[in-house]
Amino acid sequence: MVLLLVTSSCSILPFGSALFSEAKVQTTQPAGTIFYDDFSTETSGWDRNETDLGGADYLDGSYHIIIDEMNTDYFSTLYRNYTDIGLQVNAQRVEGPSDNNFGLICRYQDEKNFYAGLISSDGYYGIFKIENGEYKILGHETMIFSELILTSEVKNQIVFNCYQDYLFLYVNGNLLDVQQDKTYGSGDVGLIAGSFEEAGVHILFDDFYLTNVTQTVNQEN
Repeated sequence: MVLLLVTSSCSILPFGSALFSEAKVQTTQPAGTIFYDDFSTETSGWDRNETDLGGADYLDGSYHIIIDEMNTDYFSTLYRNYTDIGLQVNAQRVEGPSDNNFGLICRYQDEKNFYAGLISSDGYYGIFKIENGEYKILGHETMIFSELILTSEVKNQIVFNCYQDYLFLYVNGNLLDVQQDKTYGSGDVGLIAGSFEEAGVHILFDDFYLTNVTQTVNQEN
């Protein structure tokens, strides 16, 4: 799963600002929550495995993904199917290079076809379409830097909403990007982390939420 960055269409951020006008960092359960996992129970449905490329497992009340190979993504899904869905998680680098990526997956078809909202420990973000194993960043030529992403070993709150043809990426309560794509209409959800030119990426995830994003949109309208 090598990460490839490819130019695509322009961002449609003004639309997203109107549809999801104000996102705040959630310290309590988000409205419309349909599933919550604090990873305190090792039977909540996430993968537990280890390969030569890395591994994913529960540890001390959180979920961890480790990547032991360069230019590799490792992900875990819940084996469920959703159309319009909101995802939220707190995530941070435990160790390894800051030049990494981690975030959330929606509309997962298989390991070569899905959407991902990603950030990095050195402050970059992007919305990706993975199609036939090729990573295509939507709306930009490369991942974009933002000072709103915390770059020390502290948790960033990531929200990735997949609503109709639109994909919304928030970090720490701030809407950073909106893109439109019609390739996948439904699918599984999950967590993802990856490496670039240096292996040893270790990412911790905590407080994962699934929300009914359709209900949220109807309330705001």
